[in-house]
Amino acid sequence: MLVITIEILATILEGYIGIMSAGLVLESRYGNRKQRLYALTVSAFLSVFVTLLNKAVLFSYVTIAFGIISISASVCFLYRCKYVHAFMVICFYFMCMNYLDFLAITITGAVLQDPDYSRAVVTEYGFLRIRQMLICKGLLAAAYLCARHFIKGKFRPDSWKHYMMLTIAGGIGIIYLIESSIEQVNDTDVVNWLVFSIIILLSWILVIFYEKSRHEADMVRFMEMRNALLEENYRGLSEAYSANAKVYHDFNNHMHILQQYLIHEDTKHALEYLEHISGPVKSLLEHTWTGNEVIDVIINSKLKKMEENRIRTRINVEFPNNSDIMPGDICTILGNLLDNAIEACQRNKKQENKWIHITIRIVNAMLIFKIENGNETAPQIRNKQMVTSKGDERFHGWGIKSAASAVEKYEGVMQHTAEEDRVAAVVTLNYNVCGQTITAGNAHPDKGKESVPEKAG
Repeated sequence: MLVITIEILATILEGYIGIMSAGLVLESRYGNRKQRLYALTVSAFLSVFVTLLNKAVLFSYVTIAFGIISISASVCFLYRCKYVHAFMVICFYFMCMNYLDFLAITITGAVLQDPDYSRAVVTEYGFLRIRQMLICKGLLAAAYLCARHFIKGKFRPDSWKHYMMLTIAGGIGIIYLIESSIEQVNDTDVVNWLVFSIIILLSWILVIFYEKSRHEADMVRFMEMRNALLEENYRGLSEAYSANAKVYHDFNNHMHILQQYLIHEDTKHALEYLEHISGPVKSLLEHTWTGNEVIDVIINSKLKKMEENRIRTRINVEFPNNSDIMPGDICTILGNLLDNAIEACQRNKKQENKWIHITIRIVNAMLIFKIENGNETAPQIRNKQMVTSKGDERFHGWGIKSAASAVEKYEGVMQHTAEEDRVAAVVTLNYNVCGQTITAGNAHPDKGKESVPEKAG
């Protein structure tokens, strides 16, 4: 009974560490209580089936395959990831776990000078198996505690094929060494395991350095594209402001011409001339939403694009005076969020799904941007962040990445959520006013402007 209890506890530990390790690799929020409870429950449930399989054959590749498939499905469900990604992570985990187990078994057998030690541990219940199991699971737990800070967020979906190749090659090597160790433990087996360990370690380091260099190249490309996006946004604003500046620069001349028209009672030409010179001003600030010129210009310019695409809008916005949020960052965040919403609506086929709601509010001492839009195709969201649908992620999705970079400057958070017929992007920013952080006492949640009933272009 004691042996079976230890077997079950060891299996639960293996499953729990596997699920939690997958969460780290998949960049899930670590330490979530529900995740830990789910991992423990699933591991306990699977341990029953593993124990039954062990009753037939104590060590079997069928049992290992069952563990990989079932835990992969659990990881896929828990972390809302693709099954192929979950499967790859769990395969790698099982490779590492079996590597630690049989490396420890081989070394222990060599130290005890018992050539049948491996066979006894993996084929018979007894004291040797219990002792070795405690050693192996202790090593597994220690390895997990040491490695969890290193592996968190180190893997990217576009680079997993390299780790899959490493996992396949390592798995084949481990199977060969396991079969050799079970047959008979000797000093040669220990040397083979150590050589294999060095090869795997060097291969791992090579892959890490390759991915690091590629990541740095991607970051350079990201900065170039980010600067291009900023330049494009600023160019649009600059052109609008330049047109407005010309009107004000020639203000006296315009007033003189209007005066002459009115003196000669030529009201028709006066009105036509007034309409002509006020065009740039109207296009710039057709509607004052917040009093912040950058936000008002962005909203008005995007509204024209929405009207051209027959996209309905609802706007409820405000903005704090004298905040330390830079105009360039406002342009990056709001401009990119609205561009994504407009693109999503353009892809919608049904007219009733072409709508965008824009909300900017001061709530609980924070500035909240919320952009909602109708959606007919479910977007891919990973860890509450939108993932581009335009092929290779390395060359697309820079608008969202640029906005996220701007959000980080203000210790903010950007999250995306998707429902059946809508997508919402919410950005939360902290800001300062006159050198002091805004507080709930001086926030004005009721100050702002809301558009009249929805309008369609």
